[in-house]
Amino acid sequence: MTINKSQGQSVKHVGLDLQSGVFSHGQLYVALSQCTSGDRIKVILDPENTSRKTENIVYQEILNGLQI
Repeated sequence: MTINKSQGQSVKHVGLDLQSGVFSHGQLYVALSQCTSGDRIKVILDPENTSRKTENIVYQEILNGLQI
């Protein structure tokens, strides 16, 4: 099931493949928050990424063009 399809559902087990950065804003939170228990979450990380972090990338040039 995709992250978008899981939104609003509760699931017993969550598996995330984080070997590449394919997330859009908020998707990591949505993916993790759908699981009913934190001990039922499994994450696959890139073995070359020793920092074990994902980056929150913001494109300022897009935000600068917004008229709020």
